[in-house]
Amino acid sequence: MRHPPTWGVGWGLLLLLTACDARISGAPDDLVLGDAGGGADAAAPQASDAAAPFGPWSAPAAIPQAATKAAEDDATLSSNALEMIFAVDSANGKDLYYASRGSTAAPWSAAAPVPFNSATTSDETPRLSADDLTLYFASARGGNGNLDIYAVKRTARGNTTWGSPQAITAVNTQTLTEKWFMPCGTDHYIMVQTGANNDTDLVEGTLGGPAATPITDLDSAQSETGTFVSPDCLTIYFASNRTTPQQIFTSHRASLTAPWAPPSPVVDFPIAGGNGNQEDPWLSPDGHTFVFASDAAGTKDIYLSTR
Repeated sequence: MRHPPTWGVGWGLLLLLTACDARISGAPDDLVLGDAGGGADAAAPQASDAAAPFGPWSAPAAIPQAATKAAEDDATLSSNALEMIFAVDSANGKDLYYASRGSTAAPWSAAAPVPFNSATTSDETPRLSADDLTLYFASARGGNGNLDIYAVKRTARGNTTWGSPQAITAVNTQTLTEKWFMPCGTDHYIMVQTGANNDTDLVEGTLGGPAATPITDLDSAQSETGTFVSPDCLTIYFASNRTTPQQIFTSHRASLTAPWAPPSPVVDFPIAGGNGNQEDPWLSPDGHTFVFASDAAGTKDIYLSTR
C-alpha cells in the first residue's frame, strides 16, 4: 500500500491523472471515524510514501460467489481486499452476506449471511471503517419504518464474530431515510438521505456537529447514492441516475471547506455485451481494486476490476 506525502495532494493527484487517462498512484489510509459514543477507532497502519505507476484497469468481471438468481449490490471490501460484504435481495428487502479469500489472486469463499441480519427488516449499504473493525450499514430495524444507520464492531480483521449493532443516533432522523454512511477523517461522514423531493441526496456532516447538510455541488434533480469517500474526505465516488443508464461519477475538492469540482463520469469499466446501470463504487486504499454493481447481464451482480 502506498501513501503520498499528504492526503489532499495524493488524492488530488489521483483524480487529476485519472482525468488525463494516465497511470495513477494509490490512495491513502487515514484515521477512522469514531463510534456513536464519540470514541475513535484505531488508525490504519501507515506505509511508505513511495509511489508507483499503474497500468490500465482490467475488464470488469462478475464475482461468481456474489451471483445468485436474486440481485446483489452494495458491495464493500476490507482495506486489503480480502473480505467482502454485500447485499442480496430477500423477502425482508435485503440481507448482508460475507465472503473472504486468502489472497487477491485466490477465489472468494462461498458467501454466507452475516449473523446480525434482522429477521424482519432490510439490512443494506455496508461500509467498513479504515481499520476494518467497524461496519456501518443501513437497517429498518429501528421501528420507525425508515432506514437508519447502525454500526457493528469486531476485534480483528478476518474475524466473523461481530458485536451487537448499535444505532448512530447522531445522524439518524425519525422521518427521513439514511443509508450509505461513509466515514472519513476523525469524525466526518458523507451519506445518502431522502431529499425534499423524495429523491436521495448526498449529505455531509460531523459527529457531534449540526445536522448533515446537502452537498449542493454534487446533487442533481435526480437521485444520488452509493457514496464512497477517500479517507481524507477530499475525493468522492457516487452513482447518479442523472444519466441513462445510471453512471458512477467522481469529484475532488482541495480541502474540507473548499467546493467540490463538477462531477465527471467514470468510464473505465465497460462491461462486454452490456450497457446497464452502474452503481455502488468502492476503491481499495492502494488503488489496485475497484468494485461496483451493474445489471448489464440482466440482474444486478457485483463486478471487480484490477490494475
